[in-house]
Amino acid sequence: MGMWVWLGIFVVFVIVEAATTELVSLWFCVGSLAGLVAAGVGTPMWTQIMFFVVTGFASLLILRPPLKKKLMPAISKTNLDRLAGMEAVVIEDVTAISGAVRADGKEWNARLHGAEAITAGEQCVVVELSGNKLLVGKAPVEKMREWQKED
Repeated sequence: MGMWVWLGIFVVFVIVEAATTELVSLWFCVGSLAGLVAAGVGTPMWTQIMFFVVTGFASLLILRPPLKKKLMPAISKTNLDRLAGMEAVVIEDVTAISGAVRADGKEWNARLHGAEAITAGEQCVVVELSGNKLLVGKAPVEKMREWQKED
């Protein structure tokens, strides 16, 4: 009887793991297999449960970090990340919902990263890249002074 219970638990955890991509219940699949083996050799139910819990948590602690590193895609920076901190010129008023800037010699759709809109012709600073849009903010006063000296 105990073997069927552990086999059922294993199947449930396999289904849960197959439905997710976050390595949620893989550890308890391993634990349920340990409980199944313990039931197969005739140990009492409390021993089977102990095998399940100890093996499940041990596999979680030991295997999760290397498996997560191996299976989950790493976020890699692109050469577009260099735009952060770059100065830009507003070519179409930038608000929270629309706008355009020229940065790195190219025109970009832009959105506001602050509370105050930036009007066309003003200088701004690229805060970050979000999808295919630049999030920009008003240039700090020090930067504005530097730009004015360069002109």
